Amino acid sequence: MKVFVDLCSGVGGASQAFDKASGWVTIKIDIEEYLLPENQGLFLCDVTDIEATLCLIENRLAELNFSHEDTLVVWASPPCTEFSLVNKQRNVDDPNLEILIACLEIIERLDCNYWVIENVKGAHQIFNEEIERTPTQIIGPFFLWGEFPLIAIEHRDTFKHRKMLTKGTRLLRPHLRAKVPMAVSEGLRSAIDCQTKLTLQ
Repeated sequence: MKVFVDLCSGVGGASQAFDKASGWVTIKIDIEEYLLPENQGLFLCDVTDIEATLCLIENRLAELNFSHEDTLVVWASPPCTEFSLVNKQRNVDDPNLEILIACLEIIERLDCNYWVIENVKGAHQIFNEEIERTPTQIIGPFFLWGEFPLIAIEHRDTFKHRKMLTKGTRLLRPHLRAKVPMAVSEGLRSAIDCQTKLTLQ
């Protein structure tokens, strides 16, 4: 069994390829109730409530009879509005890192096989210091920190989501703008599947 946990899931961009793949189960978590119609199967929880989030994930893993021989992947996309370079009001001197710190603790306590923190270029230096590493991979505007097999992707594929910018309500628009493209999600899924097969051989 392979499980993909999507923290700060938004409209489910990071998990979309895992949702569709056989052999994978997704656990998608976000705090915003208005995302429910846009992200099927979304669980509502505030990730800064670390104990509640871990309880939700661990209960779901127990329901799935998840074992240590199975594969667990955790992806986290802390809201990037505060770090975006287009946000002229962003506070680079004292940013709120509460969500990032919570996600890092959840990742550590879950003891997962692979993990990814995704954000924007504007978060680069701030996240480097907090995560204590530089990005593992940069794909167009997506900066990815963590422990995961490198994603093989053509950069032109990462920008297809830009066509969605004008769609959606005022509340949804930031989520659509930040949505991880299918090509990135599919690339990660494929890379992990390949590595898992090699491990089992």
